[in-house]
Amino acid sequence: MRFFPPTLALAGLALFSLNVLSQSDPESTPPPQPGQLAQPAQNSFEDMSNTLSAPPLTVGQKFNSRIVQSFGLRGLGGAAIGAAIGQARNSPHEWGQGAEGFGRRYGSGFAGNLSRQTFAFILESALHEDPRYFPSTEKTKKARIGNALRQVILCKTDSGQTQFAYGRVVSAFGAAQFTNIWQPRSTGSFNDGIVRAVIGLGGDAAFNVMQEFLPFTRPRALRHHP
Repeated sequence: MRFFPPTLALAGLALFSLNVLSQSDPESTPPPQPGQLAQPAQNSFEDMSNTLSAPPLTVGQKFNSRIVQSFGLRGLGGAAIGAAIGQARNSPHEWGQGAEGFGRRYGSGFAGNLSRQTFAFILESALHEDPRYFPSTEKTKKARIGNALRQVILCKTDSGQTQFAYGRVVSAFGAAQFTNIWQPRSTGSFNDGIVRAVIGLGGDAAFNVMQEFLPFTRPRALRHHP
């Protein structure tokens, strides 16, 4: 039962994907008429054309982006929130309570995030992936929330194409297992790593939604309103 919430999260993400894919059935899209160009499916799961655009990042800019994610508000604040939750749940119990227990939990959260950002930077640079979130140009809340959820597992490439976000997803699961190096026995299993990865991707979804609806939280090049 301890893995029920992550299982629900994965099932929900799968259902969302199937729902969007079913809406983009090519048979439901009428063929172009003579003299017209074929238009991309508006609800295609792999279509991110209805998002804001920005010039691609250099490798140095991608590195700076991951530095911000490590030492900025999300990295430092996220570690503090995670430590507070762990302190309240006394998890892992081997680390105890008080300032020492909180410090160990905070250090673990910070180190886990730092390792993830490092893995993500290496993969994104090698695979030419853009680490930024690209807000939707649609007006409805449903479409904008859908865009935020899609970009948990999809990303734009440096050439503006859409592909599976290997850097984001692989780094989440890789760093979650790497964290087991310093976790005690009660929270250091392979399954515990899977739980941490799913929680991390859930955090990505929440951060995407925040960037979608709060432009000041976005990178500067993407702060203009859709």
